[in-house]
Amino acid sequence: MDHAFLIDNIVRAHWFIALDLLGTIAFALSGITIARSEGYSLIGAFVLAALPAIGGGLVMDLIAGRAPVGIIDQPTYMISIIVVVVTAKLVMAFIDLARGRFLFFFDLAYLYVRAQQTMTTRTLLVLFDSIGLASFTVTGVLTAIQFNCRPLVVWGPAFAVLNAAFGTVLRDVFRADAGNPVMKGSFYAEIAAMWGLVLVLGLTWLPPEVDVWIITATLVGTSVMRMVLYKKGIRAPMF
Repeated sequence: MDHAFLIDNIVRAHWFIALDLLGTIAFALSGITIARSEGYSLIGAFVLAALPAIGGGLVMDLIAGRAPVGIIDQPTYMISIIVVVVTAKLVMAFIDLARGRFLFFFDLAYLYVRAQQTMTTRTLLVLFDSIGLASFTVTGVLTAIQFNCRPLVVWGPAFAVLNAAFGTVLRDVFRADAGNPVMKGSFYAEIAAMWGLVLVLGLTWLPPEVDVWIITATLVGTSVMRMVLYKKGIRAPMF
């Protein structure tokens, strides 16, 4: 049994599709968090949610020559973003309405306020981004393999960066954020490139039977590294 057959099965597996959707939702939530804290409109919130969730993948699909691109071929991703944005809006509106008005919901509103005080917007962004970063790093590498991009040692990490980080760059450009953290000091795209390379080497050198374990290790390693580096305040080398 070769790598191509196993990877094709992994990409089609329900657990992997669910993981990809989880990454999409996590990135969408990161955009919603910004929209809530910075006072964007509903349409603005949708744009901030959609860019990190599908922006990088769209660019990657165009480079790979995928036809139709993933968001058209699998509309579930766009639908999930719409559902997340609308649901988040309804939940926030409900909490705002309940706060100070209905004693029955007092505890819920109190817990929400405490959560806001404990977890800053930046902390929530890192949490959601770490999940999306891990998921999209893996799907970026597997896309490079699916479309036979050569040399894989170059295009695997490159697609990992495009899929996982470029959408976040587009989001911050849309916000006119001059301090774009992905491009100015934060370890982010570097993590996707590093673990994308690890995944490529593992899938290339190790036997096919351990492909699932290599992918799992990449998911865990990417997410944990992102959170640990942020917690310790370690920044990427500057130019």
